[in-house]
Amino acid sequence: MDLGIKDKVAVVTGCASRQGVGWAIAYALAQEGVNVAVTDIDFEGVQLLTQEMKGMGRKAVALKVDQRIYGEVKQAVAKINQELGLIDILVNNAAITSNLSTTKKMPVAAWENEISINLNGSFYWTREVLPSMIQKKWGRIVNISSTAGITGMVGQPSYAASKGGLVAFTKVVAMETAKNGVTCNAISLGMVSTRVYKTGQFNAEVVERLREGLPMGRMAEPSEVADLAIFLASDRARYMSGANIVFDGCSSLNTHGSVKPS
Repeated sequence: MDLGIKDKVAVVTGCASRQGVGWAIAYALAQEGVNVAVTDIDFEGVQLLTQEMKGMGRKAVALKVDQRIYGEVKQAVAKINQELGLIDILVNNAAITSNLSTTKKMPVAAWENEISINLNGSFYWTREVLPSMIQKKWGRIVNISSTAGITGMVGQPSYAASKGGLVAFTKVVAMETAKNGVTCNAISLGMVSTRVYKTGQFNAEVVERLREGLPMGRMAEPSEVADLAIFLASDRARYMSGANIVFDGCSSLNTHGSVKPS
């Protein structure tokens, strides 16, 4: 299927981990012939990714960006526009998930930091790319959210709030740009088999119990998230905007406890 995005320019945030969602989406875009800028605070990680994409014959740029700082995002967009061309596709993926605390115990600084990265950063990137997308009458914005933003999550009030806010922001941008050839959609992820589960950062017994509680008996793979993101970023999805797609293997429907595959 021709997705109609060959030679388009994309930026994907939060791409430093080879086993992460951002890396998978950026790599998949390059496979479709897109020239890709990748950002993270881990510059070495995104440099490795650009080397792989350049090996595929694509133009690629690696940038170290702290997206809590509006000025850094603004400078990054200007650099991408200069080196690759005006941005056609934005994937807001960068986020932190490690801020664990109940509401009454969470330090104010920790709350503000997570909201700044997960929500403010996505606003900064979107604000900077929208003018040229609207001018060209073509643009795709894909926001990577979480089911925590829908159902809430005990022990992660700032994460849930940031992801719920990102979904609401998605809908507003979609409505604002509906007549301008720009679409904006969100993907609310359930559990994805990323580095945190693969490298022993979580107790293996705990991870196994988590898997057993999933209706499909497994977590999603980053490449599967990338498949959906690529479609939303394509010309094939030109009439789809303002959607929040729950991508959790029907886990949010499993309200009666663990369901094991037959």
